[in-house]
Amino acid sequence: MYVQFRCKGFCFLCNCPLNVYIKSNNYEVRELIRKYRNIRPIWLYNNETYYKFFGQSLKRVCFSCFERVKTPDFKKIRDFEIGKVKSLKGQCYSLTTIYLQLWYISLKKYICKNFKNRQMIVYNDI
Repeated sequence: MYVQFRCKGFCFLCNCPLNVYIKSNNYEVRELIRKYRNIRPIWLYNNETYYKFFGQSLKRVCFSCFERVKTPDFKKIRDFEIGKVKSLKGQCYSLTTIYLQLWYISLKKYICKNFKNRQMIVYNDI
């Protein structure tokens, strides 16, 4: 029996994991994962993969970076240069690797506590 917490790549701009998923080969562990996602929900919709052109190359980005990163117009650049605004970039709402690892550690504790006293192998590829 094993639990895998994996992602299919990382965002080009914010380096957040993309298309995060959890796999297990045991039905009882999958049921515990579903229960835990109801207890402590995790919002992964901003971590979905989108593609965006940077020059002539196509890069993988998260939904949050796909929406917020745009070419600034002249007025925004002027305001940034005179110090009227702090940054040209908006806030990234995708979940970071550190937050996902903390969620995974708490999931692992929940599974070990509620599993029927069998040995469990845990993998983490993020």
